[in-house]
Amino acid sequence: MKASVIVVTHCGGERLADSLGSLARYGERSDVEVILVANGAPADTVDIAARDYPWARVVRSASNVGFASGANLGAGAASGEALLLLNDDAAAADGFVEAHLETLGRHPEAAASGGRLLSWDGDRHDFVRGRLTFDAHAFQVGQGRPVGELEPPAEGEPLPFACGGNLAVRRSDWEAVGGFDAELFAYFEDIELGWRLWATGRQVVAAPDAVARHRGAATSSALGDFTRGVLFERNALRVFHSTADAACRAAFGPAVYLTFLHRMVAFAQANPERARWVADPFTAAPSGWRRRWWRRLTEDGAVATARRALARALLGRSAGSPRLDDGHLLMQLRAAHGFFAGLPATEQRRCELERRRTVADRDIIARFPRLVVPTYVGDERWFASDEFHSLLPPGWPVEFAELGEILTR
Repeated sequence: MKASVIVVTHCGGERLADSLGSLARYGERSDVEVILVANGAPADTVDIAARDYPWARVVRSASNVGFASGANLGAGAASGEALLLLNDDAAAADGFVEAHLETLGRHPEAAASGGRLLSWDGDRHDFVRGRLTFDAHAFQVGQGRPVGELEPPAEGEPLPFACGGNLAVRRSDWEAVGGFDAELFAYFEDIELGWRLWATGRQVVAAPDAVARHRGAATSSALGDFTRGVLFERNALRVFHSTADAACRAAFGPAVYLTFLHRMVAFAQANPERARWVADPFTAAPSGWRRRWWRRLTEDGAVATARRALARALLGRSAGSPRLDDGHLLMQLRAAHGFFAGLPATEQRRCELERRRTVADRDIIARFPRLVVPTYVGDERWFASDEFHSLLPPGWPVEFAELGEILTR
């Protein structure tokens, strides 16, 4: 089976020594090709690749189209029967390609195999196996734990998905499910791919001997925490909507969408000033809001009250209105906007999957129960409430866990 190893880079030539440097042993082999996708990378990236890694074929994108589309570009240019993805800030260990191909060869039921990522020094786990939450987020189980403390999955063990930084997938299966969802840009594209493969009757299995050392978000950190947060939240909504079947959407939809709204409110209330502006004045009895307005007049002081009135008279009603900062609340709002802007394409992708689906989500989730893990401010109280528990569907396996049980930083 010929293999095509695809490396997508946006940051440029300084990353190539890690990824392409570790693949040099395959440079002269006819059964392995290496493809570098220069995804809006600096101009000298192609020159560096041609000089130092002439055996790598370069595919160029003038702009940064994201990891998902970058991988799709590489797959479109590849000639191998197996497509292997390696992060540009990761270095493949000896036997990387061979381990993936041997696993796929021993497991014809598997469309894809997932390798392991270690910290750059090799002492700690970065990705061993993943778990999905009820709202289509995901966790890298055991991330940050010493290698000796966590047993890796057995070869061929079923996984809900493989990490996009170290996976192999048969070209035929990749094409059958439409590859990565290009609209995701980055993050959770591997989750969606794994879900789609299972839904079409194929499997994702572990290839624990396919190991790479990872610099740990060395590339993704360039996006910044805020942008990554927007992508996490937008993409989780999109993955759930595009991949869950009708029964799963009906079962988990109320919990998914109300949790998103609850987090938006919790983020607003976390700041006292924002909490005052977003509070609903009609939820209390009339005497309650009268007391609040009287307290505002007396405690804020007549001068402050007069100043606000004068500002509104001179500048209009917008004076004194809340101003959104680049925080969690704005992150959620931008994620919601992005989700709705992409909803037509999301629905089209969902319909394409349903035409090919052979396995119901109830059967998939019976194999991989969904997690409920408090992650953001307000989550712990919300997930413990009767209101949230009433939203969870009976008969669908759900497991509650604390964040510290899932990963270590």
